[in-house]
Amino acid sequence: MTSAPDAAPAPLDPPNAAADAASDAMVVRTELADRALFNGAVTSRPLAFAECADEAAVVAALGTAADLGLCVAALAGGHDVSGRAFVEDNLVLDLRRIRDVRVDPAASEVTFGGGALTGDVLAALPDGLVTATGTVLSVGMTGLALGGGYGRLVNRLGLAADCMRSARVVLADGSVVLASEREDAELFWALRGGGSGFGIVTSMTMALHALPRVLGATVLYPLDRAEDTLLRAQATLDSHPFDLSLFMGFVTAPTGEAMLFVAPMWSGDPATGEALIESLTALDGALVLERGWCRYRDTLSEESEKAWPKGRRYHLPTRTLGRLDETAVEMLVDAARRMTSPHSAIVLHDFHGAAAQVPPDATAFALREDHFVVEIIAAWDSDPGGGSRHRRWADELSAELAIIAIPGGYVNLLAPAESERVRRFYGLSAQRLADVKRRVDPNDMFRSGIGRLVD
Repeated sequence: MTSAPDAAPAPLDPPNAAADAASDAMVVRTELADRALFNGAVTSRPLAFAECADEAAVVAALGTAADLGLCVAALAGGHDVSGRAFVEDNLVLDLRRIRDVRVDPAASEVTFGGGALTGDVLAALPDGLVTATGTVLSVGMTGLALGGGYGRLVNRLGLAADCMRSARVVLADGSVVLASEREDAELFWALRGGGSGFGIVTSMTMALHALPRVLGATVLYPLDRAEDTLLRAQATLDSHPFDLSLFMGFVTAPTGEAMLFVAPMWSGDPATGEALIESLTALDGALVLERGWCRYRDTLSEESEKAWPKGRRYHLPTRTLGRLDETAVEMLVDAARRMTSPHSAIVLHDFHGAAAQVPPDATAFALREDHFVVEIIAAWDSDPGGGSRHRRWADELSAELAIIAIPGGYVNLLAPAESERVRRFYGLSAQRLADVKRRVDPNDMFRSGIGRLVD
C-alpha cells in the first residue's frame, strides 16, 4: 500500500550555495515544510526536503548530505511536537512515499516502510491479528517504535519497541544494515527505545499477535467525580494488569465545561470484562458515549484526529507518575479546572502488564515499572500574547507534578532542551547507547534525532 505523491509545486530559488549544489538531489520548497509541520508554534524551517521514494533515494540523499556537511532527519508522520526535523540547516528526508506494508501471517509478522503510518499498518492487517501501535492513526510507526511506543495494547503486547523484530537502517556512511537479535544485535538493542539518532530506518518488521476482538468504551465524568473515578481506575488496573488498559485524561466538552474522560479497553475473559466495564460506566455522573466489542483497529478512529489538527499551536510538557494517588489526582483535577483553552487537554498513558515484565536491559527503553505518562497539552489557534498564558498553565502543572514524578521522561515527548531528563531516563543504558551512536554515526549526522545523548 503506497500513498500517491503530492503534486510538485514550482521549486523556489535555493536559499544558499549548499542548497544550490544539492538541488539535483532534493527540492527546496518552503511550502512543503509548512504542509508537513504538525505544531504551528514551531517557527524554524529546514534547509531542504529530499522526497525519497525508496531506499536507494535515501542512500543518495545521505551521500549528498555528507558531501555538504549537513545534519539529517527523517520525516514520516511528523507528530514530533518539538519539530526536531525542522531545525535550520537540516536536510529532511521525507519518507512519506515509502509506505508499503507486507503481512506474513505464517511468520506472524508485518513489515512496513519507514514512512508508514499507524493507519496504513492497521488497514493492512487481517482480522484477528494485531501489533502494538500508538493511539493516533496519523502517527508514523517507525518513529513511534524507535522512542518506545505507548499504546492501548501495552498491557498485553508491551511497547511498539517490544514488538520490533528487525529494522533496515541506512547509516551515515550510506551503508545499509539489517538490525535484529541475530545481526548487529547491539544496534537492534539501541533502536528499541533508544531514539532516532542512529540512522534512517527504511523498513521495520514487527511481531503479530492473535486478538480477534476487544471490549471498549468511552465515558465522560464531571470534575466533581473525577478524583474518586481516577482512584478507582488505579485500583482496577492493579487488579487486572494484563487484560485492561485505560486511556484517560481531561478535555473540554461541547458544553464548555472540563470533564474527565476514561476509555477502558479489555482484552481478556469476556464475562469478566463485561462486569468490569459495567462497573466503570455505572458510576455516578457517568456519560457513556460508546461501548461494545470491536476489532482493535476500530478503537482508533479518524474522527479523533480532529482533536489534534495539524498546524494548531501546541506546547506539551510531560511528567511520569508511578501511581495515581490522592496527591496526584488532586493536582490533575485542579489543573483541569484552570485550563486556559478549550483545545487544551491532559492525557494519561498507562504502562503496566506485559510492558512491565520486560527486563530493563533487554531493550534501550529502561523504565520497566508501572507508571503513567502525563501529557500536558496546551493548544491554541491564535493568541495576542503569543500563547504565553497557555504555556504558563502547562508549565505550572508540570512543575507541580515534578515534585512527585519519576525522574526522566518519555523521550518521544521530551523537548531538545531536556537532555538531562533524557539521560536520567536511560540511566545505566546511557553509556551503552552513546557507544552505539559513536560507532554508527561518528560525525553526528543525525544530531537532531529523538533521544540525543552525545554532546
